[in-house]
Amino acid sequence: MVQSTQFGSYCSVAEYESTVNTLALNVNYQATKKLLVNAGFTYNKAEDTWDWDFADRPSLEFTSATGIVGAANDGYDTESQNNLMDEDSDLSYEQYQMTLGGTYNFTETFYGNASFTYDIFDAQETYVYGDEDGTAYYGYVGIGWRF
Repeated sequence: MVQSTQFGSYCSVAEYESTVNTLALNVNYQATKKLLVNAGFTYNKAEDTWDWDFADRPSLEFTSATGIVGAANDGYDTESQNNLMDEDSDLSYEQYQMTLGGTYNFTETFYGNASFTYDIFDAQETYVYGDEDGTAYYGYVGIGWRF
């Protein structure tokens, strides 16, 4: 019996392209001697494509330290599962994030700060987990002490 192990990746037989663009604008404004206000806007646009067909896959052997466990046509390596890679890997989304916050200096060493963010996520493709469109609101309030 001949035992062999093939190393490699499905990426070697797939055509994959990823593009991500980000624009970030931030402003700080000293409103008073004690109050610093800040605002920010971030825009992300990402697109990924993965093109391949199950028939183009390399013939892989699943191995263990002691030898061959199973051939590539056993277990999880089926056409119905693997052809989903092509569809589920075509991703496209836009994200808009707007933040407003500030820091107030009560004394030279004691301060408080707060921030609020509104986030919009717009997915143009349905991914493995379904439609991922949505919005989120989040923020924080804190106090600090400078040494």
